[in-house]
Amino acid sequence: MTFLDCSVTGCVYNSDRCCCKGDIKVEGKEAKNNADTCCGSFKERNAQNAANVAKRISKISDVACEACNCKFNEDRKCSAEHIGIAGGDACKCAETECASFCCCE
Repeated sequence: MTFLDCSVTGCVYNSDRCCCKGDIKVEGKEAKNNADTCCGSFKERNAQNAANVAKRISKISDVACEACNCKFNEDRKCSAEHIGIAGGDACKCAETECASFCCCE
């Protein structure tokens, strides 16, 4: 389990900078830097789903990680004690990123 902060206020799972989904997936199999990653669990907040869909706030999440070049990737799970997902008012997955990505190459 990972301590997760999320600045993606445009995501339906974000509540007060916390991800309420409980489990997320960081994508970016060939990533060499933060910008090459994204939150694959992102779901845009809009008029139909303006409220947090999960309803519970937790800073601890299970993070599946496809970023093979990240030093925190251990068997496709994030081993970092604390990570951040960035993207502000993102409207799509590609506008988000794992701010804690650290290339091991």
